[in-house]
Amino acid sequence: MALAVVGCAGSPSVRPLPQGPGVVLPAKIAEGEPQEAKPQAPPAEPETRDFGAAPDPVPLRLAEQWEFELLYRRGKVSLEKVRPLRFPKPVVTARSMGRFAVELWIGRELIERVRFDFPLLGSEAPAKPGPKPLNEPPTFAGGLEVAHRVMVPASPRATRAQLVDRATGTLTKLPWPPNDPIDPVDTVPAAPPATPGKN
Repeated sequence: MALAVVGCAGSPSVRPLPQGPGVVLPAKIAEGEPQEAKPQAPPAEPETRDFGAAPDPVPLRLAEQWEFELLYRRGKVSLEKVRPLRFPKPVVTARSMGRFAVELWIGRELIERVRFDFPLLGSEAPAKPGPKPLNEPPTFAGGLEVAHRVMVPASPRATRAQLVDRATGTLTKLPWPPNDPIDPVDTVPAAPPATPGKN
């Protein structure tokens, strides 16, 4: 302690400040004003998603199935035939990737989604309207006509069925349960997928 006093005394730059009259201002630093507790807003509702954006449900396991024969002709899909199938044991719906899907719904609940692709269309982009550029690579989609069979579970809970084309954003209503003869199908444009953060 003595060494510290001697060291300060020997420094010519350290001098005591003169004492004089001063002004004291009342101040509250980092205290803040008392505030009443505000009620917290209720938690935000989960974002509602478009039907086509719902995740795949748990695969159904049924012995009764419907075989849909679908025809792709010049960019449009039509339902040609339907036949009932019954297996000795329940069949689990396979999960795969594909541009198209047959979906089964009850109200706003997605019961089943069977994804698939038509042969030769797996890597094809849908044709765009308007004139074609001269350097456009050849494509099968424009004049292709090909059929494909899709096995769909005969769910007794489902109240409607639809065919989804993810590339063009169209929905085609399918008869459910399928009738013989087949009811005419109705194609409607799909609603755009919901954008996160926007209402």
